[in-house]
Amino acid sequence: MQLETHSPVALADTAPAAPKFFSLSDRVGRVRYFAYILGALTGCGLLLILIYIVAFLLPAGVGKLVSATSYIMIKSVVFPLIVFVMSIRRLHDLDLSGWWSLLALIPLVPIVLVLIPGKKEANRFGPVPAPNPAGLKLAAIVLPCALAGLYYYMLDINPKARITETPPVAAKPGLRSYDTK
Repeated sequence: MQLETHSPVALADTAPAAPKFFSLSDRVGRVRYFAYILGALTGCGLLLILIYIVAFLLPAGVGKLVSATSYIMIKSVVFPLIVFVMSIRRLHDLDLSGWWSLLALIPLVPIVLVLIPGKKEANRFGPVPAPNPAGLKLAAIVLPCALAGLYYYMLDINPKARITETPPVAAKPGLRSYDTK
């Protein structure tokens, strides 16, 4: 009795791949890329809030050190790492090398990656990404709306954050003249 063997390409065309969050060799579609990036941004923000609450309970010097270190690590390491991993997978969906993910350092490039459709068939990076479930599509709509709403809500709470208000002109001291006439 001989077992049938299938070529990897034939299997790749028939079964979509199940998503793996931190895999560098898979592909990810536009909606999943967008939702994962926004989910990571939201998760990093919530993690920072939790760390700030814990740091507030610590002694002043230690709390300030913990909060500053955590902010730097999350802003400079954790979130960019997630963006790079997702950008590599998104570029794989476009049949491009992961090295192109260095373009993610340029502002607005991740948004461009959301707008360009991927390849409809299997490519050298793997099978077609799995279809997006309804919950993921809902998250891709609700998360940006919630983040924008939170941003505008925070502007109402913190009037110093408003850019439109200008200080009165009379509050500025005049320049001193040193002319000896």
